[in-house]
Amino acid sequence: MVPFLNDLRIPAVDFARGLPEAVMRLCEMAGQDPAPVFHNTITAIGARRFTLRGHEFSAEFTTGVETRICPFCLAEDQAGRDRTDVALRHRLAWSLAAVRTCATHGVPLRDIRLGKWDDQLHELQGMGAAIEAELVSPPDTEPKAPSDLQVYIERRLEGQTGPEWLDGQDIDQASRATEMLGGLLAFGPKQQAATMTLPMWDEAGRAGWKLVSEGEGAVSQFLLDTLDTSTRQEAQPRPKKAFGMLYSWLSASRLSKDPGPIRLLLRNVILENVPLVAGQNLLGEPVTEPRLSSINAIAKTEFIHPSTLRNILQVAGLVEDRNGSQNAGHTVVDYARARDLVSEVKYAVPVTQVPSILTTSRPVVAILIELGILTRIQDHGELKSKVGKAIDGRSIKKLLADLREQFLEIEGPLEGCVPLAKSAERTRVSLKVILELLFGRHLDRVFRLSGHEGFGAIAVDVAEIKRVLESPPPGLSEDAYFRIP
Repeated sequence: MVPFLNDLRIPAVDFARGLPEAVMRLCEMAGQDPAPVFHNTITAIGARRFTLRGHEFSAEFTTGVETRICPFCLAEDQAGRDRTDVALRHRLAWSLAAVRTCATHGVPLRDIRLGKWDDQLHELQGMGAAIEAELVSPPDTEPKAPSDLQVYIERRLEGQTGPEWLDGQDIDQASRATEMLGGLLAFGPKQQAATMTLPMWDEAGRAGWKLVSEGEGAVSQFLLDTLDTSTRQEAQPRPKKAFGMLYSWLSASRLSKDPGPIRLLLRNVILENVPLVAGQNLLGEPVTEPRLSSINAIAKTEFIHPSTLRNILQVAGLVEDRNGSQNAGHTVVDYARARDLVSEVKYAVPVTQVPSILTTSRPVVAILIELGILTRIQDHGELKSKVGKAIDGRSIKKLLADLREQFLEIEGPLEGCVPLAKSAERTRVSLKVILELLFGRHLDRVFRLSGHEGFGAIAVDVAEIKRVLESPPPGLSEDAYFRIP
């Protein structure tokens, strides 16, 4: 064939790749209408990408340099012919990897490769001895119909439709997903794709068909059931052990082509049911926010000690109190809930430290908590504990900022004004009432002494407090009205 193509000025490599220029040149020299030829020509369109009848697919969808044949079909080609080698005809379907059974004779197709550069031409006339060996070799299996996957592939190339989930994918994606799922079904998670034989791949396609033809929901449920079974056996979920070659295929770092929706289905099952670490790569994408994670992983991500995190989670009821006997690396919790709790605890300030921060007394701190100006961590709802009784540092920060922004700064005390701590004594009114007036904006003469912070800087006008209370403003608490002389 190569010298013949050279005589026609058609590069053999271009012809093997089905390039339009090579096909057109051959049709012109033969006086052939190019339309049916193009209809049956697999054409290269990029790096290991091909097209046939409007379907794009990867090189793995074809047999590549392997020449697949049915010896019985070739024997029928030669029957009664004087020039038997001329009679040999390669079939288009034999070039498709998923086509492994002869639809006419029900026998497994056989692969031939001479190990030469021109194997890509699939020139049967140049494979005489190898073909003769196949012609005299009887089949070692009983005749059987082609797999449903093979039938689907051939019919889809003819323009027919099939199961909705498969039709929504590229033809090579649909084929590969069916075989990989079928491999897991037929041979279990320990089977490696690299050791699969042609008969095994055919069996995998047959096993996977019923599952994929039932649609996305059935596939997702199968993946979940597979993970559950593995988890019971392994005592913890291990995706690689559960899904075997399916996981290896979809997690391969050199996966150059899009495997289709099967990857997203498997990723979602793992995301929902396997403890993960934020930032880890899962099937080609980083995990931004795992649903489940171990205490150790969360502690590392949130910069908190694992023991502290365990205590917080136990208080919140997310982890059983087992005296710390369970390994923190194996204790799995809801990541989002744990993260929220950690974010609250990070701001926790012990009640005993608050008076010094605010430069005030513990009774004033208690009043500020009662008024809702300071909030406890336990207001989160899940932290009813010693940790929860701590003050939320964000409310302390806001209070100090409000004191700085709302009240005028002065260099020294003004006549008639006294520190907040002495105001109750001078006015004979409880501190709670004065603080309600202060934060209710009922007092105008409130000042902040320069060089001081917190409530130690606040000075109020005694006369103004007495005057305001002669006609108490609305909005004060009932307790405040009771405490007014």
